[in-house]
Amino acid sequence: MRYGIFSDIHGNLEALQAVLEAYAAERIEAYICLGDVVGYGANPNECCDIVRSLTDKVILGNHDAVCCQRMGAEWFNPVARAAVEWCTRVLKPEH
Repeated sequence: MRYGIFSDIHGNLEALQAVLEAYAAERIEAYICLGDVVGYGANPNECCDIVRSLTDKVILGNHDAVCCQRMGAEWFNPVARAAVEWCTRVLKPEH
């Protein structure tokens, strides 16, 4: 079986689309996401939707955990903290 393994999308829809386009030529049979679907980028909801449509094999990344309030952001640098605070506000409840 050929796996498409990816991580650290951080809400960057264009990057996720580029990865999936590259994988299209590789005859990928199953996908695994190693976390950090959300974070810095402008499209966390869209990225969540795409990842959920691809696989249920998703590891919770540290940015994901902060955005769903499963861990605090006190040790994040100021830029990362601001990004996850924004992301937490814009994420839809189903994500």
